[in-house]
Amino acid sequence: MTQFFLRIYDMLSRHRKASAFLVVVLFLGLAGITLHVKYEEDISKFLPRDELDEKYAAVYQAITRQNQIAVVFSSRDTDSVVSIDSLEEAMNFFGEQLDKLHIVKDLHVQVDEDAVLRMLTFMGENYPYFLKEKDYARIDSLLHDPSYIHRQLEEDKRTLMLPMGGVAMQTLKYDPLHLFSPVLNRLQSLQPNHQFMVDDGYVFTKDGKCSLITFSTPYGSSETYKNAELLERVNLLIEATEKAYPNLHVSAIGAPFIAVTNAQQIKKDSMIAVSVSIVLILILLFRHYRRRTDLLWITVSICFGWLFALAGMAVFKDSVSIIVLGIGSVIIGISVNYPLHFIDHVRELSSDPEAQDPIQRTALKEMVPPLLIGNITTVAAFLCLVWLDAQAMRDLGVFGSLMLIGTILFVLVFLPLFIKVKRVQASVSTPAGASALDGTHRRHTGKFVWTVVLLTLVLGYFSLQTSFDSNLSHINYMTADQKQNIQLLSPVIQGSSVYVVAEGKDIGDALLKYQHYVSPELKKIKREGLAIKVTAIGDFILSEEQQRKACERWHAFWQAKQKQVGFLKTFQEECQRQGFSADAFQPFVESVVAVPKPRPLAYFKLITDPVGSHFMLRQGEKTRIVSYVQVDDQHEDGIKAMVRGKSASVYAFSSKDISNQLVDVLNDSFNYIGFVCGFVVFFFLWVSFGRIELSLLSFLPLAVGWIWILGLMQVFGQQFNIVNIILATFIFGQGDDYTIFITEGLIYEYAYGRKRLAAYKKSVALSALIMFIGIGTLSFAKHPALRSLGIVTVIGMATVVLMANYLPPIVFRWITMKKDRVRLVPLTLKNLWYSFFSISFFVSFVYLLVMPFSSLYFMIGKVTEKKRVNYHRFLCWMARFIITKIPGVRFHLENPTGESFQKPAIIVANHQSHLDIVCLMILHPKMIFLTNHWAYTNHFYGKLIQRAEFLPASDGLEAHLGDLRSLYQRGYSICIFPEGTRSTDFRIHRFHKGAFYLAELLHADIVPVVLHGVGHILPKVDFLLREGTMYAEILPRLQADHQEMGDGYRAVTKNMQHLFQDKYQQLCQHLETSHYWAKQVKYQYMYKGTEVERRCHRNLKKNDDYAAIIDAPAARGLQEVHFEDVGQGELPYLYALVHPETQVYASVFGEDDYRLLMNMANLPINLHFTKGLHITKEERRAEGQA
Repeated sequence: MTQFFLRIYDMLSRHRKASAFLVVVLFLGLAGITLHVKYEEDISKFLPRDELDEKYAAVYQAITRQNQIAVVFSSRDTDSVVSIDSLEEAMNFFGEQLDKLHIVKDLHVQVDEDAVLRMLTFMGENYPYFLKEKDYARIDSLLHDPSYIHRQLEEDKRTLMLPMGGVAMQTLKYDPLHLFSPVLNRLQSLQPNHQFMVDDGYVFTKDGKCSLITFSTPYGSSETYKNAELLERVNLLIEATEKAYPNLHVSAIGAPFIAVTNAQQIKKDSMIAVSVSIVLILILLFRHYRRRTDLLWITVSICFGWLFALAGMAVFKDSVSIIVLGIGSVIIGISVNYPLHFIDHVRELSSDPEAQDPIQRTALKEMVPPLLIGNITTVAAFLCLVWLDAQAMRDLGVFGSLMLIGTILFVLVFLPLFIKVKRVQASVSTPAGASALDGTHRRHTGKFVWTVVLLTLVLGYFSLQTSFDSNLSHINYMTADQKQNIQLLSPVIQGSSVYVVAEGKDIGDALLKYQHYVSPELKKIKREGLAIKVTAIGDFILSEEQQRKACERWHAFWQAKQKQVGFLKTFQEECQRQGFSADAFQPFVESVVAVPKPRPLAYFKLITDPVGSHFMLRQGEKTRIVSYVQVDDQHEDGIKAMVRGKSASVYAFSSKDISNQLVDVLNDSFNYIGFVCGFVVFFFLWVSFGRIELSLLSFLPLAVGWIWILGLMQVFGQQFNIVNIILATFIFGQGDDYTIFITEGLIYEYAYGRKRLAAYKKSVALSALIMFIGIGTLSFAKHPALRSLGIVTVIGMATVVLMANYLPPIVFRWITMKKDRVRLVPLTLKNLWYSFFSISFFVSFVYLLVMPFSSLYFMIGKVTEKKRVNYHRFLCWMARFIITKIPGVRFHLENPTGESFQKPAIIVANHQSHLDIVCLMILHPKMIFLTNHWAYTNHFYGKLIQRAEFLPASDGLEAHLGDLRSLYQRGYSICIFPEGTRSTDFRIHRFHKGAFYLAELLHADIVPVVLHGVGHILPKVDFLLREGTMYAEILPRLQADHQEMGDGYRAVTKNMQHLFQDKYQQLCQHLETSHYWAKQVKYQYMYKGTEVERRCHRNLKKNDDYAAIIDAPAARGLQEVHFEDVGQGELPYLYALVHPETQVYASVFGEDDYRLLMNMANLPINLHFTKGLHITKEERRAEGQA
C-alpha cells in the first residue's frame, strides 16, 4: 500500500492546481449530498431490541401511556393549602388557553360526566351479558328474604331525596334492588389506580393539595424536536397561568417532556463541553505547532472526514440521528490522530539533515504503514457495532467508520501536497528516553513490570464482578419539578405487577386466545390465592358463544323466579306502596322479561373505548388483550411460568423482565464488543504486522488496559449502561492507534537505528491530551449519561495510554535485546514454545520418573555392579528418548569406524552447549563424565549423576584418580571436554592437558568425538532453543601405544586440538551450506517491518537461498568477492556466513537498505557494505550496450 500512495503522490504533485480544484469539488459535492439528510432525535433507538423486547416494550409503553402529559397544579407555598375553587379556576384558565392553540389531543380538564352517564346507562341496559354464576347465586339469596324488596325501595327513596338524586336515578331505574352492583364494582376495579379523586368533575390527589390536567402529544414520545416546540408553548401557558394565579405553582410532566429535557440538556452540556474543548485544544495545538497553516490543515482534514461520513450516511439512509452525530463528535478525537501524526512527522523530518527531499514524500513513505494499520483496525472496531441490536448503535458504527476512512484518505492523498515544509537545524541533544532500545529505562523496568502484574491480578479479580445498570432513569436527566411530579403521579403498589398478554391478528382472535389460554389461568390464580389482585377486562368483552350462554342464563333465571314467587308482581306492588310511579323502574321490569340476544363486539364500544384502553391495545396489525396481576415478589416468577409456554401468542412479563432483558442484552452487547472488537483488532494487527509476536505486543496494552478498566470501574462503583458501553469501541479504536504508533517507532529504531520513538510518543501524548480534553469535559456535564460516558472514557483512555507507552517498549526490548545487546536470534513464539515445552518435559520427566525411580532403585536391595550397569542403561535410554523429543531439532550420528565402545576409553569432545552431554550419553551405557562443581552439587539432578558415579573435575584428577582407575577397570569409558568450558563463538579453543594426561596414566585408548550444530541450537549465551540439526561424528580410536599423535600427553594434546580443528572445519564446509544458514539470516530481518521481512523471505525462497552462487565449488577458497546493488543484502550476508574465510564486499544503492544493513548488530566480521550511487534503468541499459 505504501507504493500505491506514493504513486498517487507523484502523479498529483505534478498537477497541484488540478489537485486543489479536485479537493474543492469533493468538498462541494459531499456538502451537496448532505443537504438532503433529515435529522431525528429519537433517543429510544439507542436501546437494544430483539423480538421479545419489542413485544414487552410495545405493551409497556401503551399501558403506561408514554404519550400522555400531565399538568400539575399545586400551592406555591408548600406549607399552605390552596382552595379547591382556586385550583379549578386555574385549571379552567389553562385548559381554555391550551384548547385554543389546537396543538394537543385528548385534552381532559374535567371528567366527562356525560360520558360517565352514558356508560352507566349502557351498563344498565346490558346487565345480562356481564353477570356471572356467583352473581346469580347472590341474587337468588337476596330475593329469598321476603323483606329485601321493601328495605331496598325505602333506601332508594332516601337516596333520591339527596342533592345528587337525579344522577342516582340514572342507575336506580335499571337496578332499583341493587341486584347487579357486583358488575359495577368489577367495572370500577378496572381503573388503573385509586390515588386520585374526582370532585365536581375535576381530578385531585386524595389529600386535595394538587390537581391535574392531562393531554397527549400528537407527535409521539420520541420526537423530541417537535415535542420541544410543544413544551415551549406549554411553558408559556404555565407562565401566564402562574401570573394570573400567583399563589399557584404549575408544572408539566410526561415521557415526551422528559425526553425533551434530556435532549436539551445533552445539547447544552455538549455545547459547553465542545466550546471549552475547542478553546483548550486550540491553545494546546497553537503552542505545539506555532503555525496557523498546520491548524488549518488539521481542521480541513477532519471536516473532510465529517462530510464524507455524513454524505455516506445520506446515500444509504433517509435520516440521521442528531444524538448519533453528537456522540460521533467524540470520534474527532480519534480522527485527529491522522493529521496530527503526519504533520508531527513532517516537522521531525524537517529537522533531520539526512532526510531526503521532498520531505512530504519521505514522511508519506514512513507514515503510511502505521496510519493505515491504525485506521484499518479502528474502522474494523467501529464496524463491530453494526451487528448490535440497537439501530442508533449501528448508525454510530457506520458513521464512525466512514469518518475515519474519509479522514485517512484526505491525509494520505491530499495533505502531503499542501502541507508546507521549512527546513530547521537539527537539535544537538537527543531527547531523554528517545529509544526503547537503549539502556536508559532499564533501572525501573523490573519494578514497573511487577507492579503492573500485581495490579492486573487484583483488578482482574474485581473485573469478574462487572455489573450493568439497566435502570434507564439513571441515565435520564430530570428537573427538580419533574422528579417531584414523577413521585406524585407514580402509584404506590404493593408487590409487583405481572402483565399477562394475549395477542392476535384482530380483536376476535385475541379474545379467543385470551379465553382459551389466559382466563383459565387467571381463575386458577384467584382460586389458589396467589395474587393480591387480578384485573382483567375479560368480563366485559365476550365472544358470541359466551354472550349466548349469558342470555340463556338470564332468561332461565327470571323465568324460574316468575314461576316460584311471582317476582314482578311482588316488586310492582311494593313500588306502589312506597309511592313510586308505575313506570319509575320500567327499564328494570323490561329487562327482567326481555330475552336478550348476542351482540357484535363493536356494540360494547362504550365500555372498551374509555375503560379498555389499558386492556385492549391495537398496535399495527396486532391486537393485544392485557390483564394485570398484582402479586407478592415471591409468587411473581411462578405466575409468569403458569402462563408462558401455553402459546406463542400468550406471554407474561413484569417491569423487572424489561430491566433483566435489557441487562441481558447489555451483557451480550458488552461481551460482543469486548470479544469481537478484540478479535477483529488483533486479526488486523496480525495481518498488518505480519508476525503474531508483534500483534500480541501491540494488543497487550489493550488487553491489560481492558482488565484495568473493568476492575477500576468496579472499585469506584461505576456501572456500565447503554451509553458508556460505547467505551469498548473507543478503547479498541483509539487505543490500538497508540500502540501501533509506539510499536512502529520501536520497529523503525530497531531496523534503522534512527531515533523515532520519542517523536511518536510525543505525538501520541498530544493526541491523548486532545482526547482527554475532548471527552474529559463531559465529566462535568449535568446529564448523567454524558457524565458517565466522560468519566468512564477518561478512566479507560488514561489506562490505555499508560499501557501503550510502557508495555510495548518493555516487551519489544525483551524479545530483541539481552543485557543491552541485540540478540543473535530474537525471541519468537515458536522458540519460546519449543524451549518451554522442552524444559517442562525434561523437568517433569526427571521429577516424575527418573528421580523416584533412581531413589527406589538404589534404596531397595544391595547395590551391585549389575545394578549400576542397569542404571547406566536406563540413563542411556533416557538420553536417547530426550534427544528425539526436542521439538524442531534433529540429531545425526556418524560412526564410520563402527566404534562399539566395548573396550573402555577416554572420550574427548568439543564443548558448545548443555546438550553436548546428552549427545554423548547415547553412545554407550557404560560411560561417566567429569563435571563441574555446580552440576555435581545441583539440587535438581545432582543426586542422579552422583548415583551414576560422575565425578567433579574441579577437585583435580589426583583427588579422584583412584575412582577413575576403578571405573576404567570396570569397563566404563570416561568422557572429558578438553576445552573445559563451552565455546561462545562455536570454534574449537585451546585444549587442556588433563584428559590426555589421564589417558597416559590409565594407559587408555582415546576416542575423539566431534560435535557440530549443538551450539547453534542451544548456545552458551542463551537458554532458548532454536531449530536445527545436531551432528556428531566418532573419529578413529587412538590406541594407547600410538605414535602418530606424538610422544607424551603434551604433544598429544596439541595434535588432538589440531585434529579437532581440521575436522570441525571440514564439517563446517560440508554442513554449513546456504540452506543451513538461511534461518539465521531470516532472524536478522525479523521485527524490522512487514515489508522488510517479507522481502527477505521472498528473495531467499525465489533464489533457493542463493545456493547456486554460494554453494558452488568455485566459491570455495576465495579471498574476497564483490556484489553490486544487493538490495537488502541477503545474498552477501548469507555468503559471508557460509564462507567466513572470504572477505565479502557489497554495494548498496537504496538509502533505506543501507541504513538497515549498517544497523545490523550481528554482521559477520568478514562482511563489508558500501553505499553505492543509484543507477537508473536507462543508465544501466546504456552501460550494458556500451
